[in-house]
Amino acid sequence: MENWTGKTIHVNLSSESIRTSRTDGELQDKFLGGRGLGVKLLFDLTDPGADPLGPENPLIFTSGPLTGLAPMAGRFVLTSKSPLTGTVFSWNAGGNFGQELKKEGIDALVVTGQAKKPVYIELGEGNVAIKNAGKLWGKNTEECTEILGGKGSVACIGRAGEKLVGISSIVCDSVHSGRGGLGAVAGSKMLKAVVVKGKDSKGKEGEGKGLTPADPERFKEAESQVLKLFEANPVLSKGLANYGTPVFVKLLNYLDLIPCRNFLKRGTQVADRLSGEYIRAGFELEKESCPACPLGCMHRIKSTKQLVPGYDSLWAFGLNLENPDFKSVLRANHICMDYGLDPVSAGSVLGVYAELESGILDPRELEGLLLKIGEGESELGKGSLEYLSARGRKELSMDVKGLEMAGFDPRGIRGQALAYATSPHGADYLTAFMVGPEVLGKPLGLDRMGLSGKAGILQVFENLTAVLDSLSLCPYSFFALNEGSCSDLLLSAAGKQLSPADLLKIGGRIWNLERMFNLKAGFTRADDILPERLLEIFGTKRGIKGNGDEEGDKNIALEENVTQEGNIALEGNVTGGGKGKGIPLHEFEAALLEYYHFRGWNDDGVPLARKLEELGLRS
Repeated sequence: MENWTGKTIHVNLSSESIRTSRTDGELQDKFLGGRGLGVKLLFDLTDPGADPLGPENPLIFTSGPLTGLAPMAGRFVLTSKSPLTGTVFSWNAGGNFGQELKKEGIDALVVTGQAKKPVYIELGEGNVAIKNAGKLWGKNTEECTEILGGKGSVACIGRAGEKLVGISSIVCDSVHSGRGGLGAVAGSKMLKAVVVKGKDSKGKEGEGKGLTPADPERFKEAESQVLKLFEANPVLSKGLANYGTPVFVKLLNYLDLIPCRNFLKRGTQVADRLSGEYIRAGFELEKESCPACPLGCMHRIKSTKQLVPGYDSLWAFGLNLENPDFKSVLRANHICMDYGLDPVSAGSVLGVYAELESGILDPRELEGLLLKIGEGESELGKGSLEYLSARGRKELSMDVKGLEMAGFDPRGIRGQALAYATSPHGADYLTAFMVGPEVLGKPLGLDRMGLSGKAGILQVFENLTAVLDSLSLCPYSFFALNEGSCSDLLLSAAGKQLSPADLLKIGGRIWNLERMFNLKAGFTRADDILPERLLEIFGTKRGIKGNGDEEGDKNIALEENVTQEGNIALEGNVTGGGKGKGIPLHEFEAALLEYYHFRGWNDDGVPLARKLEELGLRS
């Protein structure tokens, strides 16, 4: 069926074997592509208890049925078991890589084993080759991409991935990074890069295909409707198109939703110096778009060609550390992209370091620490949870399941709090971006301070996000698209008729399979929890306990005051009454239990047999 099934390629680096097969159409019917296909392959191919850095853990690249065709659908997904969290992990990535995979007719590239020496994989003209990367090893992503770029779109690791840094990432086309430590998975396999160049026109069976809709006339109509939805949505057409994700800075700060200094306070006076409006007024910018995207939410500074950091990096190295120096944030973001580091985790662990050691980092120290992390010379590269656990200060880690939270404070976005806790990846806000409905009012408006009634809505949004990731749509298309528009696009683009209800059921199937993987990997209901600092219980002796020396306790208690109730009152209205107080633990646990019931899980968060049967899954 047109654009529905293509090739699945298995590359074993230990044996240097390559196997190509036609993707199972039934597999596509049940999991679509992208995230769904990647998760299913991971579940079938590896033991959830396997070592994430062992040769048996696959690194999977998947395209989706809409990749390179529909607006905002130029994406691909990386899936593996995360060395940072130990969970299943999928990352929806931008750049040209996904489109080139799809042009080459590739639904999935599955890489297993471990090479004896550095290699890269080259895909193109219907061929797959394992090539020597000895001259590339030791180089960072910018130089590696420059060397390989003439061969196609490049997804590669920098020195951080080579050195198995826990917060390392795979970087696509020198611009698009990811989370979960998947750079270390590639590094453990001695895999420096994957480069792909697809055909521009339809080739013979098995040699790739052009990106042509199954029903061009119908697709043209569906595409037109989608573009109208994008244009009618001010978050997309006015906000992201003109400013990129930095557009979030001023609004979130106005609402006291930006966490600072390792979540010790909320709201900051440096926001105006790091906002989208400040950047746009101070620099001449030029747009950079992913394929098939009408928005162009990325920007470069025209005079220097430097990439403008997105909200995650502006938060990580600016707002979070209360560093007002935009040029310093630019340099920090470039270090992360070049070395292949996740900016959110890097900024979070620097916030932890500042709280424990100094209280504040100047730009020179910030950049020096990042370089050490990238070179594998700092324990900070292990991530906040492991770094703090080694120091007996685990309670200071602002993570869920080992993945650090980004710059959206769940104390003031309660649905996002539940989303963080239930995400199969850990604190990944993109598995259900509740900032949309709770702060921006898109696709519908919700009271951001309530938890009651959120559980049912959340699981629908989670299912929809799993569908978007599997079709290869940008996560921010969530603001305008729903399962109905996805159904229309799928029929006209790929010739596959799946109703809106069918799509949401597929999303639920993906979500339950991810849950089963994590349960088999040893996760339990106890892991579906937020850090104590964010809950009303924080402030007991357990919450503010120091490390035994007076100066250390002084640093930990930075601007804290213990109330008579035993809670912490922090600068910035974090707790202590009104809209800023911490999340009541009993309300959170009630919402979590309600969520389990909506999911068809028991009180321990385990999918019931009837739910698995309904979804066509086996326990």
